[in-house]
Order: sequence, then structure tokens, then C-alpha cells
Amino acid sequence: MTTSSSAPLIRIIVGSVRPVRVGDQIADALAPLVAEASGARVEIVDLAAVGLPMLDEPRMPALGDYRNAHTAEWSRLISESDGVVFLTPQYNGGYPASLKNAIDFLFHEWKAKPALIVSYGGHGGGLSGAQLRGVLEFIGLDLVGGNVEITLPRDAYGPDWRLVSTDAIVAANEEQVSAGVRELGRRMRAQADARIDAEAAVA
Repeated sequence: MTTSSSAPLIRIIVGSVRPVRVGDQIADALAPLVAEASGARVEIVDLAAVGLPMLDEPRMPALGDYRNAHTAEWSRLISESDGVVFLTPQYNGGYPASLKNAIDFLFHEWKAKPALIVSYGGHGGGLSGAQLRGVLEFIGLDLVGGNVEITLPRDAYGPDWRLVSTDAIVAANEEQVSAGVRELGRRMRAQADARIDAEAAVA
């Protein structure tokens, strides 16, 4: 699906930074499905590539007084996104520290941001998704109603512990993903319409 450069922008955040992981593969397979269901531009933001250190800002994020270039760049990536898909694995019943750390770098940038949670794991990653939802609700994101849970069968991995057929796994969850993304698109459009109305009222 071809989208206009003026179309809204959804960024998929890959939450795992392990050297051997599958989140990047799942994000690659999700991206065209997200674009198709939302009509938005889609970009993948891999936290392994972003390379944030453990939170090192001297002042609390709520003040927005960032001193580090990596924080300013991370703030830009989130601020200019119209919607976000959080893609998280489940590690020991929770989501990874790398994702929590990235969330904690910012504050106002997350407020009312339309977002969808997609978890994955041997049983769908439901525990990690539930924990992440609690944090994101607390800081005020506009979360789509239900988390998407992608189950990874044991035989889905190759000898290198990478997924053998990611597209097939994502396709098996297409209905759930598309429903969540369509709702995400509706939330983004509603916010855009509200901004237009507010600007018109001021004019």
C-alpha cells in the first residue's frame, strides 16, 4: 500500500535489545500490515539502534529540560509520531528493562499519544503486555482497548534462535493485529480532527 508523505506517522518501537532476538523480525513483518490497516506511514524504531544509556538525565523528565543529545533525539522521534506500537517480548513474566528505560526518559511526549501494545512469547507474552499497559496508562497514553498477543511456537525457531517464518506467524494473528491498528488509526484521526477544530476556533 502506498501512503502519502502527508499521511499520519506510526512508529513501531522494538523493545528488546538482546544480541539474538526476534523482535526486529516481527516488526519487519508487522510494518506492512500496520500500514495497510491504518493508512499511515510506518517506521520501525529499534531501541538497539537508538542506543539509549540507562537514564542519565540530571533533571526529571517531566521538566523537559534535557541535557543530552540522545534524549533530545529520542524526544523528537516520539513527539513527531502520531501513534506508537510498542512491541515487547516477555522476559520472566515482564517486559524488558530496555523498554522501561526508554519510556522513563520522557514524560510529556507520551501524554495522550495513541498507542497499541503488541506482545510476543511462548504463550503470547500476556504478562509483559499487562505490565506495560499499567505503566502506559499511568503516564497517560491513549491506549487501544486490547493488547495483541503473538504466540511463538517452539518449532518457530531455527538453529540460530531466529524465527524461520516470521510472516506466517504474523499472518496467523492478522485479524487481531488489524483490529487493533484500525482502532489506533481512528484514535489518531480523532486527535487530528480535534486539533483542526481547535485551530479553526482560535482563527
